[in-house]
Amino acid sequence: MANISRKSVDYFQMFEDGSKISLEAAKKMQAAFADGMINESELKQVKEAEHKGDKHIHQCLKVIEVAFITPIDRTDIIEILKGIENITDSIDDIANHIHIMCVEEANEYMCRFIDYIVISCEKLCELMSELKRFKKSLKTILEHIIEINRIEEDGDRTYFESMKALFATETDPVKIIKNKEIYQLMEHSLDCCEDVADMVEKILVSKT
Repeated sequence: MANISRKSVDYFQMFEDGSKISLEAAKKMQAAFADGMINESELKQVKEAEHKGDKHIHQCLKVIEVAFITPIDRTDIIEILKGIENITDSIDDIANHIHIMCVEEANEYMCRFIDYIVISCEKLCELMSELKRFKKSLKTILEHIIEINRIEEDGDRTYFESMKALFATETDPVKIIKNKEIYQLMEHSLDCCEDVADMVEKILVSKT
């Protein structure tokens, strides 16, 4: 980013690079859950992705600050970049709470949530890859947005199922507190993905 001049900036590539970092964090989380027992070393790598995301947005904001002309409104660019960073931060929050609360096993609901988060991040990467061609790829972009919204709805259903099962079957109050917190954080991560998709949709509506 330091070598990019104001004339050669690819703002859409900023979105794509940020979404790839979110996907990296999600996949690191998924790897930590791989065999049902949470792998601490894999979990720590989520933090590395979060640091990469912080560095990325700081560099992007410096470039935007001195930009003369941008392909879409400057505030929209910043909003999307910060929205993508929120996704990465939300995944890091999950990892932090798992570590703080000494959660050692991932149940079926946690695994389902993280699978949804990975898929949603993958769809977001595909969306951002198409966005630079939004005049020609409008239909494809809208399909990605719809799919991200659908995944978030699947996440909502999983949240209701997980919370109902938790309070209906679990008797250990400590486990209830831990699992409730993690379910809420995971559901929030899916909300963050949907938020970015909705931002893009709003911009597209204003451009067409």
